[in-house]
Parts: sequence; C-alpha cells; structure tokens
Amino acid sequence: MPRGSHYGRARKRPYTCEYYRLSAIVFKPLLTAKLGRYTITHDHLSEQHKHFELIEIAKKTKVAEFNINNRTLQVALIQDHSSASNKLYITCPCCQSKRQHLLRLRMLIACREYLGLHYATQAERPRDRLMRKIRKKRKSIWGADCPEVNNLFAHSQYWSKPKGIHWKTFYKAKDELHQLERRYWPMVELHFQSQFGHFKNNLAITVNNCDDFSL
Repeated sequence: MPRGSHYGRARKRPYTCEYYRLSAIVFKPLLTAKLGRYTITHDHLSEQHKHFELIEIAKKTKVAEFNINNRTLQVALIQDHSSASNKLYITCPCCQSKRQHLLRLRMLIACREYLGLHYATQAERPRDRLMRKIRKKRKSIWGADCPEVNNLFAHSQYWSKPKGIHWKTFYKAKDELHQLERRYWPMVELHFQSQFGHFKNNLAITVNNCDDFSL
C-alpha cells in the first residue's frame, strides 16, 4: 500500500509526492553565471517551467524570473554564508519564504506550505513509521545491498559486523536497532489479532466440535 493511503477510506489530503519538486541545487551554478536566459532540461517540466531569465535586483541578489501563463514569478537565490557549505535557498514567488525545494504545478511554482500540501509520511500509521525506521537503521549499519535488510522477518541479532566500523559503534547502533524491533513486533501481533483473530476462534470451535463427535 503506498504511503498516505488507507484501505477502505477515500484520501482527502493532497501530498507533495504528487508534484515535481524543483530543488535549490539546480540553481546553484547560476550564482557565478552571467545574466541572461537559461533553460532547465528536465522531462517533467513544461516549456513555461523550463525557461527563465536570470536577472539581478537590489543588494546584488540574483533572481530566476519565470513567465508562466502570462504571470511573472520571481525565484530569488539567497546564499547562507553562516554555514561552511554556503547553503543556497530559493524563495517561494508567492509567499517569499526561503525554501530548499519548490513544487511545480500546472500554472504555478510555489512552496509546500503556500499550497497547503502534506508529506505522505504524515499519514503513516505508527507501525508503518516504525517499520521504515527499522529499515533505515539497518541500511545505515549493513548497507542497502544487504540481502535481508528489508525483510523484517529476518532477525538481525546474529548478523555479523560489517567492515570499516568500530565494535563500539557497531554495538551501539545494533542496540538502538533492537530497541526499535522490540517496539515493532507487539504492534504487528495486535494488528494480526485484529485482522485474523476470528480465524483463530473459528478454528478453536471446529476442534471442539471434532472432539465432541463420536461414532
């Protein structure tokens, strides 16, 4: 079942995964580029979303100016000089908030909050969220190429230490993983009991009837 969906219920909340995400890293080379017209080469963007003009406004701030449906949308490029990496932010053309990503709609570019969108993980049940945490923790220890890393029925207690990691770090990470797994399995047991408990009761009734029957 995909994230954000629930069996038997109609989904009412719109999610960010339904729209193409335009990342700030795409615009980073423009910080040292000359002013003029540029094109983003990506198949998921329409012709209006691909073409923009790089201009400069007050305080020498560079802006990517889009013309979408006869509407001018300005995405300012703001660099954070307080960090060692000089992180780049792009501003939402609708609310002017600094973002790492903007979302592309048919006739608009805007941020998640302005559009009222939600992350799909916000609709996850506690059991599914814990399952995702366990798999993420496993991959951080043994890597994504481990054959049973996504199989939660394969217990990781006896998995060997991977190369390149200290024993102290390995035992600490493994202990954190086991704490997550101990929380996960009672949730699974309750889920199976709620879903298939009637089969167990029917089986018990059948066994009792067989014991009472005699020739």
